Amino acid sequence: MNQDNELQKLWEETFKVHSYEIDIKGNATLPVLCKFMQESASNHAEHLHVGYDFLKEQNLIWVLSRQLIHIYTYPRWGDTITIQTWPSGKGRMYWQRDYKILNEQNAVIGMATTIWFTVDLETRKPRKTDDFLTLEPGDAEQVFPYKLEKLNDIEKSDFSRTSEVSYFDLDIHAHVNNVRYIEWVLESFSYDFQKGYTLNEIEINFVSEARVGDAVTVCCEEKGDLIFLHNIVNNRNQKELCRVKTKWDHH
Repeated sequence: MNQDNELQKLWEETFKVHSYEIDIKGNATLPVLCKFMQESASNHAEHLHVGYDFLKEQNLIWVLSRQLIHIYTYPRWGDTITIQTWPSGKGRMYWQRDYKILNEQNAVIGMATTIWFTVDLETRKPRKTDDFLTLEPGDAEQVFPYKLEKLNDIEKSDFSRTSEVSYFDLDIHAHVNNVRYIEWVLESFSYDFQKGYTLNEIEINFVSEARVGDAVTVCCEEKGDLIFLHNIVNNRNQKELCRVKTKWDHH
């Protein structure tokens, strides 16, 4: 990897919230904000010479393993926001990337952290990041003062919803885009619930992958205080796809 001084460890990108990216309240949806963050991370990885094109030459892909997002205030239709993202830590097999979402007054309205692995497309096994990535995060800021741990599984299902993986759920690798799992979880809540409450935090452990034609079921357990645990399962083989925890607030 090129280590010249022009490489930016902190990446900033602006996005405008369009009419087709809002909910009935006029707010940008969480999946839209996730897509903004995903785009920023992808562009930064390309800038750092560890993006899609670089990994493709080595038959590798970045795979999102864990994610925690906290939203203080949702941007509204017509707002312009800035996504800041940077590599914030690493282990032998993973890299951590953090984010801040800023409004037009440069106030922080959201934060996120993510854990990524690189996976060999043939063996489907992770590769050590030091094999190809020499950037050092150093003492970079981490937006949350704790590490992401494994989420608990649900004990019972209070409500559930089943969806089928279709063409428009897939990314360039023909895998379900990670944002689609968030959408499946949110779609499992009723219209009345979504109208009356606002999601302010979501945490995800990605476990396995679904493919086109698979049916997936989201099971949800209410834990009290507007906290829910979710489990997404592939109906074809009963494999767990991911675990999710959501926290809501009164609208």
